[in-house]
Amino acid sequence: MITKSENLKIESVCEERLQHLADIALDVVESILTDMEAPITLRLEAAFRIFELCNMSPKNNDDVGQSIVKGIEKNANELAYLEALLKAKGANQTYSKTIGIENNASGGDSCPTFL
Repeated sequence: MITKSENLKIESVCEERLQHLADIALDVVESILTDMEAPITLRLEAAFRIFELCNMSPKNNDDVGQSIVKGIEKNANELAYLEALLKAKGANQTYSKTIGIENNASGGDSCPTFL
């Protein structure tokens, strides 16, 4: 028969081990969430599991849901802007090569040099 003090020791050891395992589990989830090469579905699944564990499901919490939506919109806008810049740069280089013009950075003037 296990005495009360022995039972408390066993519970204490179990709690310490569970806390240690919980720390490892959180590290794993964090590494998945921050790994930009991990599939987006896996990262989203991990994020939603965290919301569930914290009782912060975006379905039930408008602030969290709105924050996620705003973050996604901000990222989409930044990506669209960068894409437009890259297209403009590529088009400008193509146009300059097509008509045979090159900007002459040396000499202090900004006049084009015809090739």
